[in-house]
Amino acid sequence: MTPVTIKNIRPAKIVTAFVVVMMSSFFLFFNLGHYALWDDEADTALFAESVWRTGDTFAMLDHNLIAHTNGQELKNLYNRYIPPLSFYLAAPFVGLAPGSAFAARLPFAVCGLLTVLLMLFWLARAGASVSTWLLMSAGILGNVSLMLYFRQCRYYSPSILAATALAYLYVYRDSRKRTLLATALVSLMLLASNFMFYVAVYACIVVDYLLWGRKIRSLSYSDLAVIFVPQIILGGLLISVYNLLGEKVGANYNTLLWLTDKINMVFWNIREINSCEHGVGILIVLAPFLYFISRDKRLLRCSMAIFVYAVVIAFLAPKPFEGYNMATVRYLAVVIPICIYTSVLSIQALTGRAKWLAVPLAVLAFGTNALHGGPLVGVDNKAMFSKIIAHGRIRSTVVEFTRELMDPPPSAYRATADWINVNLKENETVWVMPDFATYPLMFHAPRALYAWQIRPHFADWYAFYRAPEDMFEEQLKKRKEGQFKGLPEIHFYGQIPPDYVIAFGPHAVLADTSMKRLRKRGVHYAMAKQIGLYWYDLIRPELFWHSFREIKDFSRASEAIYIFKRLD
Repeated sequence: MTPVTIKNIRPAKIVTAFVVVMMSSFFLFFNLGHYALWDDEADTALFAESVWRTGDTFAMLDHNLIAHTNGQELKNLYNRYIPPLSFYLAAPFVGLAPGSAFAARLPFAVCGLLTVLLMLFWLARAGASVSTWLLMSAGILGNVSLMLYFRQCRYYSPSILAATALAYLYVYRDSRKRTLLATALVSLMLLASNFMFYVAVYACIVVDYLLWGRKIRSLSYSDLAVIFVPQIILGGLLISVYNLLGEKVGANYNTLLWLTDKINMVFWNIREINSCEHGVGILIVLAPFLYFISRDKRLLRCSMAIFVYAVVIAFLAPKPFEGYNMATVRYLAVVIPICIYTSVLSIQALTGRAKWLAVPLAVLAFGTNALHGGPLVGVDNKAMFSKIIAHGRIRSTVVEFTRELMDPPPSAYRATADWINVNLKENETVWVMPDFATYPLMFHAPRALYAWQIRPHFADWYAFYRAPEDMFEEQLKKRKEGQFKGLPEIHFYGQIPPDYVIAFGPHAVLADTSMKRLRKRGVHYAMAKQIGLYWYDLIRPELFWHSFREIKDFSRASEAIYIFKRLD
């Protein structure tokens, strides 16, 4: 095969690639640090800072304890639940610029740009037509979900890069040692990013290889050994340390109920690929049928890969929280590039010789949500935030996203962290409700000591507050043993009253319950500040948890941010 060089690429393709890279760079880097990190991002950044200081994911950062989800991620005060690549990737950036949201997100945005470059290189190597270049470019630039995942300080971006690189190496596999070793290295990168993604992507590859791939180019036993022996050795060492199977991630179910839940999750995964605009659902569903018109096997192979991935992730992923009748969409981020490509293939098959029809169809598919269902698409879920403007109307998501980048809403977490930095002294104690809101504040306002992160084990906060006092104390005593033994009392719920209580939106009701308990002990609080912003930063990459505009229509009495100060 002729090597890919600038000289053998048509000028139209070079211009197209340049436009894609420039516009992608704008989408990825512009105002990257405007918003404070949200909950899971901050968890990643805090452990990255710990890695920079200690070389490992130690949960004590100065006087603060990083105990997300009630310490479930920790083993002997080290994070041993989350695969570590994102921590180590972010470590030098947050280490050299502590508290900077831009620095924390920068390496992940760079991974996103590398993914875009890889997709363009793949088009060049495949000798794709100008039409395919233009359609793929529209698909990349019009996919807001892809850009949002790339802008997060989380495992999404390196996972998408690794999965795309692995797919590329699989398609262009050969028996050269460098290709085989590159496949092993990229596979380990994917494994260190997310264990579920690794299994699901390899399931897609195995199914494709058995149905089509081995007939095109088979791998010898020696080839397989070079690919998998390093993975078995190094991957085995990785899993022996970071082992999510060692933690209880869901409730116990009977077999029939478990199977029913998983089948529902398969449906939700396929539905949310469309509703969150990872791919154009109608074009992906049509792909295997369009094969009988165009006889292009890529339509079968790509649609099969998407389906296999959705099924495997459904069976691997923990069940969403009770009351969430929707997929855990972040686990579907890896298939966005192949969803784009499948949609392009379907457009080309549908338009056939009438290539002029491809332009208006691409505009509808990639420039609007019309082919995703528009007003008909959404998730009817009481557990979702009621103020999100994500569904319910025809829109151009990429235009909404561009408008947000140019004029982003204020950040609730940043405003709260700024208030802490101005008003609190070193080591003054703060309890934050809900608990996940602790970590953005801990990252951006680290001088405060964040209290009460370790609480008794109960099903949820409501069960926790309904528990009898004797049961509460018994459960709390158990938490003070094991890995948390010897920690200062301020880290355990209810032991030492904090100097401040910060309650976000509706969680103020539960915070008030705790303050009422403290009143019985003679400890009183008064409102010190109300921050008049909607309580949650709606900046997550899942489109049904993302608002492109500031939420202004909310109740200041129940949906703002409330800061209480201890009086005595």
